[in-house]
Amino acid sequence: MRTGSVLIGMGLLACVGACQNYRDQLDRADAHYRAARYEAALTNLEDLESDFGHLDANEQVRYRYVRGMTSERLGQREEARHWLILAREDVEQRPAALDEETRAILQRTLTPYDQSVGSNVNPPAATPATPGAQSARTRSEPRTTP
Repeated sequence: MRTGSVLIGMGLLACVGACQNYRDQLDRADAHYRAARYEAALTNLEDLESDFGHLDANEQVRYRYVRGMTSERLGQREEARHWLILAREDVEQRPAALDEETRAILQRTLTPYDQSVGSNVNPPAATPATPGAQSARTRSEPRTTP
C-alpha cells in the first residue's frame, strides 16, 4: 500500500514538474518576444505547440497572443492573423486572461486585418447582356487575404 502511495506521489510530482516546464517555456517565449528576439520566441512557441493542451486556459490565451504577435513582427501576416483571431476569441470568453493594455494591443493589431476582410474578394460577375453571352470574367481569381 505504501509503495502505491509513493508511486502516485512521484507521478504527481512529475506532472507538476512537466506543467511547470511548459509554463517556463511560454515565459521564455514571452521574454524573447518582449526583447524583440522574434526568431527565438517563435522557436520556443513552435516547440511548445505539441504540448499546448498541457497549458491552463489562461496560458493558452497567452500562447496564442504571443504566437500571433511574434508572427506579426516577423511579417508572417497569415500566421499572425490566425493566432491573433484565436486569441481574441479566447479573450472574449476569458477577459482576465490578458491585462487591459495587452487586450488593447491585440485589438489595435487586429484592426487592419478586420478592415481588409472582404476587400480582396472579387465582386460577382456581371449578368450577361444577351442569352448565351459569356461573362467578361471566365474564372475566379484566387482570393488573397492578409
